[in-house]
Amino acid sequence: MKILFIGVNNGNSKFTYNAIKKTYPQIKFLDTSKILNNFYYKIFYHISPIFFNQIISNFYKKKITKFYDLVFFFNVEFINEDALKTIKKFSKRTYYYCADNPFVTRDKQRWTLIKKIISKFNFIIFHQKSREKYVGEYKIKKFITIIPPYFKDIHIINGKENIKKNIVFVGSWFPERGKFFYELKKKGFLVDIFGPHWDKDKKYYKYLKEDINLKDLSPREVAKTINKYKIAIGLLSKENEDDITNRCIEIPATGSLLCSERTATLKKILIENKEAVYFNNPNECIKKCNKLLNNPKLRIRIARKGHNKIVKVLRPEAERVFRKLLNPSCLEKNTNKFIYKF
Repeated sequence: MKILFIGVNNGNSKFTYNAIKKTYPQIKFLDTSKILNNFYYKIFYHISPIFFNQIISNFYKKKITKFYDLVFFFNVEFINEDALKTIKKFSKRTYYYCADNPFVTRDKQRWTLIKKIISKFNFIIFHQKSREKYVGEYKIKKFITIIPPYFKDIHIINGKENIKKNIVFVGSWFPERGKFFYELKKKGFLVDIFGPHWDKDKKYYKYLKEDINLKDLSPREVAKTINKYKIAIGLLSKENEDDITNRCIEIPATGSLLCSERTATLKKILIENKEAVYFNNPNECIKKCNKLLNNPKLRIRIARKGHNKIVKVLRPEAERVFRKLLNPSCLEKNTNKFIYKF
């Protein structure tokens, strides 16, 4: 099967391409990161993408000259109706992997173009169940929802503990997260934080900065960092309406214990207090973590069961997931469903 993969040449986009290539070697990568420079992207993001419609259309017309069985978009914001019409002339099927939430306003104008044409793709792939409520409004006819995949070569370090420190959070800053960790620290509960943009928090950064490493870690660095801690905190983006994130799968995959905000979706994937622990507020988070730190046998047992559930039972390993997902019969059979396990 000849596949054209459209995305950016870094992070999960690049790793997804590599995972697909193991099964489908006739795949070509089209990097969209070169369409706009940083200055123009700020206009695209904050003001309007409409100024760049012709640039986007011309990019695809110039780059796509061969026929493909499948064109796979990985969370691409640079695609308009004219460009999609061009692509459809050179493909049997078009799939859009929606790893973000284009239906809310958190990301300013980033998803303006994709919202106008999302119904025109042959298939949409979500990995948050909360996105399904927008299907009718945006006239999406065929979709599938999967749990976020992990990458075996990155996240499976040794399946065992490599413990040096107690509790970590790895992720970017959002306003509610600054307040959350301030509440923890105010009660004497310390968490090591790794991730960018925390210095934007004008209210809480001054209280937290000694606990924060502002480096934007690569996926490999994220996995290695998490693996060094007994417990890893999982927080969801409120503005993004997340009910699960990639990190919720990556943490148990590394062998560490997931302590996350509680959602119905997560509770179906990892059983509460057996395969992961959950909380609704800072006080419950502190209570759960203190119990686990004071009971190493319980903590290790839950971490091991969570790891086993992900890597041996549900098995959302990217190579396996996309081998099945890109098979047309799989998608037709599982249309408009949330698939926990293929």
